[in-house]
Amino acid sequence: MTDFKDGYLEIAGVNLHYVEAGSGPLIIFYHGFPLFWFSFHHQMTALKDHFRVVAVDGPGINLSSKPEDLSLYKLPNLTYQLDELAKHLIGDEKFYLVGHDWGGALAWSYAQQYPQRLHKVVGINAPPTNQLLGLLENNPDQQTRSSYMFSMRSGKQHRKITENGANLLWKNAYSSLRKLPHFTAEHDEIFRQGLAQPGTVDGGINWYRANIPELDQINDKHFWPSRTASTDVPGLLIWGERDDTFVPSFIDDLPLFVSDLQVRRLPGLGHSPMLEDPEQVNNILREFFSS
Repeated sequence: MTDFKDGYLEIAGVNLHYVEAGSGPLIIFYHGFPLFWFSFHHQMTALKDHFRVVAVDGPGINLSSKPEDLSLYKLPNLTYQLDELAKHLIGDEKFYLVGHDWGGALAWSYAQQYPQRLHKVVGINAPPTNQLLGLLENNPDQQTRSSYMFSMRSGKQHRKITENGANLLWKNAYSSLRKLPHFTAEHDEIFRQGLAQPGTVDGGINWYRANIPELDQINDKHFWPSRTASTDVPGLLIWGERDDTFVPSFIDDLPLFVSDLQVRRLPGLGHSPMLEDPEQVNNILREFFSS
């Protein structure tokens, strides 16, 4: 990965770290939890010959700064930071945006608020944030699946995933990937080091602390850009069908939030298809961006 280079950008109290390669139209990749920029290294390697590929460490993560102010992790600020990064890289030109997990929720939200900035948007195994909040209000199955968003904020679960350089979280989060032939010991070590950066796990949890209220406290003020916000940016959901993080029924209602939508269902893959079967995901992205 010698042709990958690091960059930093100071944005209103946050110093964002990003990694880039290639040249051409810009693609920005945004990770989920408990991941960081390296979760997209397969896609960056595959697409860098035709695109300028940039993967971000969100605030609180890996080599980005870790502010204590929770307001800097709220969706309006996360999308503002993303927009400022894009302007730093290409000015007012449009770009492509790909997000996974909470980075996917953020990508959809960005497309809802800044549609004029994007060519296309891709969410990998994630609904838009406003749709997720609606599910947390009303869907008991999603409430159960999302219980980790609350249990890891403090107490025993918090201690377990943050102590000893987040070693237990690293062992558990990547256990299924270690069985795959393309997931090397070097990859595993890079992910271990990323999680072990001081404050990284709490930095990731801060996204939930800032944006996901207690279930009985959810009301209209928590939905951003709004409860019913949608986007007409051409969108693609890549969905690993073995995902157990989100209820798959959200896909039926996703067109209410992304009006120009394609869905690619991937049987046999779980919550992180870009790491589980990178070649298949790379081909899907090439096809979508070139169409």
